[in-house]
Amino acid sequence: MMAKAVKFLLPEQARYLAEMAERARAGLSRFVGYEVDYDATALQLLDEWIDRHLRQFPNPSQGMRLLWISFLGEMFRRRHKGEWIVQERGKGGGLAVLCPMESGGLYTVDVSSQIGRRIAHGMSASLAYFYTITCIELKAG
Repeated sequence: MMAKAVKFLLPEQARYLAEMAERARAGLSRFVGYEVDYDATALQLLDEWIDRHLRQFPNPSQGMRLLWISFLGEMFRRRHKGEWIVQERGKGGGLAVLCPMESGGLYTVDVSSQIGRRIAHGMSASLAYFYTITCIELKAG
């Protein structure tokens, strides 16, 4: 299988995504009434936030999608020493995080596509579940 071309984000682009993730984290904290961290519980809360948002706005704005993508991506970047990348594909490209695996390889976590699946398929594409499964794959290598 041919590898997709990837491009690392510039430091200012990665900083912008980290700032967006912080805005999402602050929003989650307001949503639940206590300070939320970058952990599995936060992803369960993000799943709930997305469901509530989609009930009112079935087609979320690009800004809202970017908030969710940023938070999910920052989870992998911070907890698995990953780097933000853009995958080259058809129209535009997808934000992803390139994470080192325990076996020494690299694993691309396609956070843009996962948020798209979450929006399209609801809780059957749970972000908390996706995160857990991906963490297992990063360890298994």
